[in-house]
Amino acid sequence: MRPRPLFIENPEHDRYVSLVPDGDIKDILTNQRNENIPFLSSVSEELAKKAYAPGKWTLKEVIGHMTDSERVMAYRMLAIARNESEPLPAMDQDQYVSAAHFNKQSWEQLLIGLDAVRANTLSLISTIDDEAWVRCGTVMNSSVSVGAIAYGIAGHELHHMKVIRAKYV
Repeated sequence: MRPRPLFIENPEHDRYVSLVPDGDIKDILTNQRNENIPFLSSVSEELAKKAYAPGKWTLKEVIGHMTDSERVMAYRMLAIARNESEPLPAMDQDQYVSAAHFNKQSWEQLLIGLDAVRANTLSLISTIDDEAWVRCGTVMNSSVSVGAIAYGIAGHELHHMKVIRAKYV
């Protein structure tokens, strides 16, 4: 079992890590995959094209954002676990969503991408040893551990799934 990070320096990371219940992070991530992909698969293509309010992302854009964010966070985990010494850049989520044109992709394609990214994240975590799990690197000008990023991935999904359930479906 991977230890939960005890201290998160950056409030941006902590806002997601704090949402994650205690437990093995691989089990938590696997359970999210096993629960959320089937739930989201029940959503129609038509509903996925809708935003819950003016100026908000469509559900397709939210899922695309979740996928891209997990890709970026998994890269950060990989880089830090493998002893990257250079600071890693921030991600402008609005720029990513705007450039990706998620609304032109099918709902099925977006869900396949989300599922594949989670499978890759789980595969990556299985390659990280205990020493690398607590290794820290610099992201968004603050120190963060590999473990905190993994818990952040789970928390980011928890945050967005709560919004999806409350406002989209």
